[in-house]
Amino acid sequence: MKNSKKKVTQNCAPHETNKVPKKVKDHLKPIVQKLLNQCSNSKVLSRKLEWDEMKANCALLQTIQELEKKYHFPATDRSQHWEKFYEWCSEHGAKFSCVKVKEISDGNFGVVAEEDIKEHEPFLTIPRKMMMSEISAKNSKLGPLISKDPILQHMPNIQLAMHLLMEYLNPDSFWKPYISILPSTFDTVLYFTLEELQELQGSPVLDEVFKLLRSVARQYCYFFQLFQNDSYAKSLNIGQYFTYDLYRWAVSAVMTRQNVIPSADGSQQVTSLVPFFDMCNHINGKLSTDFNLEQDSLISYACQQFLKGEEVCMFYGPRTNAEFFAHNGFVYLDNENDAVEIKLGISKSDPLSVPKTELCEIMNINLSDHFYIHKGNIISEKLLTFLKINVMKEEEQEIVLRNKQDCSSSMFEKFPDLNRRALLYLKDRLFLLLKCYRTTLQEDEDLLRSSVPESNRLHLALQLRLSEKRILSDAYKYCEENTL
Repeated sequence: MKNSKKKVTQNCAPHETNKVPKKVKDHLKPIVQKLLNQCSNSKVLSRKLEWDEMKANCALLQTIQELEKKYHFPATDRSQHWEKFYEWCSEHGAKFSCVKVKEISDGNFGVVAEEDIKEHEPFLTIPRKMMMSEISAKNSKLGPLISKDPILQHMPNIQLAMHLLMEYLNPDSFWKPYISILPSTFDTVLYFTLEELQELQGSPVLDEVFKLLRSVARQYCYFFQLFQNDSYAKSLNIGQYFTYDLYRWAVSAVMTRQNVIPSADGSQQVTSLVPFFDMCNHINGKLSTDFNLEQDSLISYACQQFLKGEEVCMFYGPRTNAEFFAHNGFVYLDNENDAVEIKLGISKSDPLSVPKTELCEIMNINLSDHFYIHKGNIISEKLLTFLKINVMKEEEQEIVLRNKQDCSSSMFEKFPDLNRRALLYLKDRLFLLLKCYRTTLQEDEDLLRSSVPESNRLHLALQLRLSEKRILSDAYKYCEENTL
């Protein structure tokens, strides 16, 4: 499920003049190849080298966007298309009599109750035939390309993005009423400038952000070449209009809106776009959506009571703000499931690395897993156990390993001061993590209260930093109080 708080404009149907001329594509070829080479670097880089690589990638993308800018599609007001969208929904069996989509704030849309809705009461039913999915992609003209292209074969989300592009470029598309109410721009990291990305310095989310930016740039380069070199790909309508901005739009639409539903026979999960349903914004609560195979429809139930005129939101699942930020383009400051990832491991140069690794295996701690500091639930048992293993003295390790048949977390209780040493180690680590940010928690608190952000993306970066620092600061205070 995904956030629907987006801009109000939407691209129009394609026009002959929007085709990218061959001479422009020829000019782009060496630049695209250079970008592809840069984005195919699989080496593990330091943070400084990552920034250097990102600066180089952004410079090439700016050159590409500049060459392609004449071939963008004009934007229109998406709010003019809601009535046709409702008509289309009704015509194809959707049930939504108690809700409508309305502008919640300046440019932000959401689902609003037209009457009181009780908790657990169904408020939205969407038949499968209205959905765009990897199945409908395979059944479209895109199908033969999916069947032979390795990237499309193994990446359902990219199948769906390409399917969306093909339907967007088809003025007679079955999904035209749905596509007409999609936003024309998003607040995903694909739209962040380099300057806006720098506001994330110090945040653990940067690893995922860099990975995503590199991946999408590489995909653009790959498909740019495919649409010129593959005979079947050239026969599709996408290649004539294919630009980086068009591709990141489709990828962002799928990223922020994709859902997984069961196939018609219930044998597999299918990545899908679900019209209307994807306009519901996020709220704390519990999952309240079901797929009825007999009705072949998705049914959304109210996760709480909503009164007439209130926004009807839903729970997207237990995700962190870093996940919401990177993949959905929003931050939810009241997120009850928020957490901050911290990177911990056992150095190969550590003289006690062998017994530490063995202890982790005994305690079922996978060193490739992620460790998190959770909001409210400051330090998980798994994290605390790893910290204790990491600070144990050699003689303590020997005692535990001699009794490994009976090893449990209670075994560590016999070692005086072990818990304190573990928390001191974590406290030092948290201090360093907080120092990595360009601003302090207090500075961000003041910014949130007093300043008007230059862009919504800068505001999102501020909100993410703030949510992370609150969790890290609370954990630091906890360690401080318990190591006195």
